[in-house]
Amino acid sequence: MEDNQSILYHGAYSICALMVRYTLALKGPPKDDTSTLNVREVSVDLFQGEHLTEEFLCEINKYGQIPVLDTRKGTPIEDSLQITFFIAERYPNLIPKIHKEEITSLLKELHGVNYFSLSFADFGGARVAAGLAAAIEKLLQDPTISDRYRKALEFKLDVVKSFKVAGTEPETIKEMERRAKVILDRLANTLPENSHESSVGPWMFGLQEPSALDAHAVVFIERMRDVGRIGLVPDKLDAYSQRATEQDAWRSVMNGRRTMAPRPKA
Repeated sequence: MEDNQSILYHGAYSICALMVRYTLALKGPPKDDTSTLNVREVSVDLFQGEHLTEEFLCEINKYGQIPVLDTRKGTPIEDSLQITFFIAERYPNLIPKIHKEEITSLLKELHGVNYFSLSFADFGGARVAAGLAAAIEKLLQDPTISDRYRKALEFKLDVVKSFKVAGTEPETIKEMERRAKVILDRLANTLPENSHESSVGPWMFGLQEPSALDAHAVVFIERMRDVGRIGLVPDKLDAYSQRATEQDAWRSVMNGRRTMAPRPKA
């Protein structure tokens, strides 16, 4: 592996992985030659349990989640927002100094939403969460697994119960809908009004080039569209996202897919 090459572990339908991959697609030029990231993507099939293997849980991400960025220069970065900040340090267009505080704050607020709650509430979320827990419990029944793997599986089971199983409770879903509506309204307020001034761009804050906030927001809006929650999205923000998804950067990431995996036929 080249010295400057990183590995991005991702999945085709992971909303957080899509946010990172779209951020990379929009990143623009690096701040200097030494900042260039050479990212190799490795797909992790969640449906086949590849995130529950001993290697993944013990050596890549103890949370058993994607995305993960392994820069081979320290501990892998396990959180999509921290990965984004890491990329933005090297590609300044992603978080321009003039709006750094606002973009950072809005990104953190957006990631305060439990995406699982909103994504699966109407798609058998409780059944999906229970299935995830059952898959881990089945692995734990194997008496031949190593001690480190057993501890990793037990930790992962706690994560699933606290984040996904609890995330399907009606009161949690209601709270996540409220949070989503608040942040989406705030994001809509960052969009420029119709203007013929050449200095005003089409992206949030009127920027000429997309920021990391645009990358994460568009993915979230399209997830809300794919799960039938586009009603949470203000009209102006809806139209903005549709324009973004007509561009090559989005197409290069999605390859014609939706953000949600196709539902199995009955």
